[in-house]
Amino acid sequence: MIILAIDTSGKSISVALSESGKILDEVLEKTRLQHASRLLPAINGLLEKNNLTLGDIDLFATTTGPGSFTGIRIALSAIMGMAYGTGKKVYGTSSLAALAAGVFVPDTVIVPVLDARGGRVFSGIYLNGASLITETPREISDFLQLLSDKYSQKEKIIVVGDGSSLIKDFLALHKTDDVSVSSDLDFIFACSDKNKISAAEVAGLAYAAYEKGDKFLWPFELKATYGIESAAKRNLANKDEH
Repeated sequence: MIILAIDTSGKSISVALSESGKILDEVLEKTRLQHASRLLPAINGLLEKNNLTLGDIDLFATTTGPGSFTGIRIALSAIMGMAYGTGKKVYGTSSLAALAAGVFVPDTVIVPVLDARGGRVFSGIYLNGASLITETPREISDFLQLLSDKYSQKEKIIVVGDGSSLIKDFLALHKTDDVSVSSDLDFIFACSDKNKISAAEVAGLAYAAYEKGDKFLWPFELKATYGIESAAKRNLANKDEH
């Protein structure tokens, strides 16, 4: 089982190849959001380097969101096009699941968070690879209160993703407030390189799904999970209200 996995949901492009669950190679490019022009060259370069063609790929995998609207659309279009052209199936996973997989520790709560703007974060809670809550944008204060209500004092919680700095700043700002903001929880913030989604983790999740016997999708069945309306749609809705 050879898997080609990609992620373009953030500010970087990540492409990885795996065979039988082992990573063959990976490339990570900081593209300043020039995903459309850099993704296919990155894929072709990685395939050529490893003496492979698209026809050798058994499964195409990608993150489906949340994240950059444009980046997600680019990834899905690329994956669907390659899979359709080769007659292969696809695998899609949450960006938050991929982040959580990158810092997996058995029996430890993992909290992946992505900046959703406006004082909100796309948030998830993972334990032993399982998602425990609906992944949706939440006010930072509401999410921290949810964690306080769900977990006991001194629970170790690993925070990962580009929203982790927002969590850290919020905790520092409200440290002396009377309002409970999870001050009794033991937050461990992942190192900065783990805050970027790795396509290698996407490939790993895809192979784990394969081993479990999960059914994969045909290209046209793959859907984005933006998690929030685009700025254009929000602006249009605001105009309609006025």
